[in-house]
Amino acid sequence: MTSPCTMTTQPDHNIGSPARKAARPWRMAACAGLAMLALSGCAENEGFKAGCPNVGILRDAGTLRTDQGVAVLSGIFANCAYDDTHVKIAANLDISGRVNEGGSATSLPVTYFVAVVDPNRNIITKKDFSTSIPLNGGTGMVQETLEQSIAVPKTVDARWYEVLVGFQITPDQADANRAANEGR
Repeated sequence: MTSPCTMTTQPDHNIGSPARKAARPWRMAACAGLAMLALSGCAENEGFKAGCPNVGILRDAGTLRTDQGVAVLSGIFANCAYDDTHVKIAANLDISGRVNEGGSATSLPVTYFVAVVDPNRNIITKKDFSTSIPLNGGTGMVQETLEQSIAVPKTVDARWYEVLVGFQITPDQADANRAANEGR
């Protein structure tokens, strides 16, 4: 019995029954697929490029309203690099603020967190940071530099991990943000 992946040596491929001729393209596609599968097993992750973790701002924790003013996590820009045992994420976080109407604050203190979440949505680490937004003329912005490291080797694709940033707020504040965000 011949293998379905043997090549025909007949000079005229129109020889044979219609059923046999109809099966040829499928047999050739199957042979090509098996050959590619076999060749892909020869190279150990050659050509594999692991992705960066998702980095983002939690929508319902992206705004902080205080008696002095309002702060907004307005943007985050990140990249990553792998070494043999970790993926390191470097990010710049923009935090903008404005004083409340009629207020006279010259700065707005804020506390935000950075959390790393694994592919199963478990929090691996969470750390709080504090900064102050200078309010010149009632508005201002500060840029924070963040660095995170996740213990995954470069053979693991870290794109299923997440680095999430948000203000450290109460459940009531999160509910108010959620209600304000529903129309957007």
